[in-house]
Amino acid sequence: MPTALVFTLRPSRHAAVAASLGGAAHAAILEQIAALDAPLATQLHTVQGVRPLTVSPVLGLDQDGAQARVSPERTYVLRVTCLSAGLETVAQQWSAMRFERLSLGGVLWQVEHIAITPTQHYWADSESYEELLSGVRRGAAQRGAPRWAFHFATPVMFRQRHRCLPLPSPEHVFGSLLERWNALAPLPLTDDIRTFVATSLVVNDFDLRSTAMAGKGGVPQIGAIGTCNYTVTRRDPYLEACISVLARFAFYSGVGAGTARGFGQAFCRQSDRLMYTPTPRKETNHVEG
Repeated sequence: MPTALVFTLRPSRHAAVAASLGGAAHAAILEQIAALDAPLATQLHTVQGVRPLTVSPVLGLDQDGAQARVSPERTYVLRVTCLSAGLETVAQQWSAMRFERLSLGGVLWQVEHIAITPTQHYWADSESYEELLSGVRRGAAQRGAPRWAFHFATPVMFRQRHRCLPLPSPEHVFGSLLERWNALAPLPLTDDIRTFVATSLVVNDFDLRSTAMAGKGGVPQIGAIGTCNYTVTRRDPYLEACISVLARFAFYSGVGAGTARGFGQAFCRQSDRLMYTPTPRKETNHVEG
């Protein structure tokens, strides 16, 4: 069952930390997984290809160039999503008491709360793959051409032939989501989605800007944050419904490359049928350059 958890963190002291703590957060969460299931943590660390785990950077940091200042008078947010049965079992055992503190950027952070439902925090939720797939059956009843409005809260980027591509084109966004779905979900979606996206899906509105965030090894990577809306130019109710499933799945899986270290945190809502409806708070993303 895809699950999104949101940790409320409080640093133990005033400190200067790296502007992006995505790598540190990823390492800290792997340590917590290893404490409960060491073979699973090793698998997550060494697996090539799609990983069933995403870890955001610490959100809410006040960035000042390459560093950020943190204060014990404030709380911050860390988001983790789990997309496999093994990780779901681990997540069920997590609690603020078990975590107590995380070490991030040379600072100890108290875990004050773990949100697991949207009423506790708009970035938290859980749904089974079967519940996500139910959108395919509902899709045939939809009226009007659908539009999918994506909000990229942390930089989204794609890798192709050793190049970093920072623009969320329809082919890259939904190709990435289809690859993740078919690698992780019990029932695959048809590869005809790729052809439909390439020939019948277009960007009809966007408000994006480029930004840098540290990737693997601390190397800055360029991605895009903001909103991008997609719509169809040729109707196909079944394939549109499949795209809606992938759009909802993006809330859990992330989009593009580097999602295990904080890239591609995203949500989507559809014009006639809500996919997700949080009101983004300005302080949730201070990784922009």
